[in-house]
Order: sequence, then structure tokens, then C-alpha cells
Amino acid sequence: MTSASIKAVHDLLRERNAPFNVQLLVDNLQTKKVKKSQVEKALDALVSQKKVTRKEFGKTKIYFLTQENLEKASSEELAALNKKAADLKASVEAERQGLASMKKELAKLKTESTAEEIEGEIKSSEKSIAEMRAKLDKLNSKSGSVSKESFTEAQLQLQQNLVLWRKYKKIFNEIWYAMADSMGDGFDKKKEKKLLGDIGVETDEVAGAEYSALDDVIKGVNAAKKRRISPA
Repeated sequence: MTSASIKAVHDLLRERNAPFNVQLLVDNLQTKKVKKSQVEKALDALVSQKKVTRKEFGKTKIYFLTQENLEKASSEELAALNKKAADLKASVEAERQGLASMKKELAKLKTESTAEEIEGEIKSSEKSIAEMRAKLDKLNSKSGSVSKESFTEAQLQLQQNLVLWRKYKKIFNEIWYAMADSMGDGFDKKKEKKLLGDIGVETDEVAGAEYSALDDVIKGVNAAKKRRISPA
């Protein structure tokens, strides 16, 4: 037993101010390399000095700092501690409410389509749009003749797919941005791009799809119709 081991045991009991058995003290003093035999001898010395109190419950021995030796807090210190406790309680309540809000939002998200499902819808819409665009390009190039009904059908289908494209893209972005925000400031554009690639999500840029270009095609067709029916 050394003065260093006695000091280590006494400092730990004073710092924690909680009951310990011998093994718990040994476990907590591993970093200080205090052996079990040293802990036991240190406790005996501290008990004899009345710095530590020992209570026996059958074969179990519990040790804790003798409370009479502790300095009593002043009224100012007690007031400060009470304020700190109140602040911590308020902080815990705020965290609890935040957690409840997050659980509510999570439950809401679980009822919505998953990112994979939305991505599938987007890809399907993009495929249909590409097919419709090819048909419209063929019509605009006047390389062949089609019926008015076929032209109108293709135009309506493209319009419907553009609406679906915008709808599913908005839903996906809401889910994606919420997830990105939850990852913190470390989730930068580089990590976002990598994650999109890892899960197989193609952005409009990667797919080479331009909503505005297709929307302009529809607007151009509608404008041409208006010119044809306008009075001279």
C-alpha cells in the first residue's frame, strides 16, 4: 500500500460521492494501475482515519465517503445548484418534446412512399417522357404524317407524365432533404453525390432529363394551336 493508492481511492470516492464495493473501485482505478490488494489496504486505512465509512451487508462490504467530513454548501451555492437543476429539467423537457416531434414525423414518413418507390416512379415517368419526346420530335420534324387524334393523345400523355414527374420529384426531395439535415453539417455535396450513387438514385442532371425543355415543347404546341384559332 502506498500513499498514492490511498489518495487514488479517496479521490474517487470524493469525486463520485457514491457507495462502492471493492471490485467496483478496482474497475474504476484500472487506468491508475491500482491493484485489488492495494485498494483493500487503502480502504482499511481510510476507514481507520474516519475518512471513509464501511457498511457490511452479510458478506458484502460497501464503502462511501464519510459525509460529516464534507463541506456544507452555502445558501448561494444551493441557490445556484437549484437553478442549474431547474435549467437541466427544462432542457430535458425540451429534448423530450423534440423527441416526441421526431417520432411523430417518423411515423408520418413511414406511411408515405419510400425513396426507392419514388425513385421507381420517377424513372418510369422519365422513360415515358423520353418516349413521348421522341414522338413529338418526330412530329415536329415533319418526317411523317400522323392523325390529329394520335398527336393529341401523345401531347396529353406527355403533359400527364410531366405532372407526375414534378409531383414525385417534390416528394423525393422533401424526404431526401429531411434525411440530409438529420446527418448534420458534415453531410456535404460530395457525400450527398456519393450516397445518391450508392443507392442508385439518378438525378435529372445524371439522367440527362430537363423538365423545362419538355415543358417548353408543350407550351410551344399550345401556343401554335392558339395562333391557328385566333381571328385574323
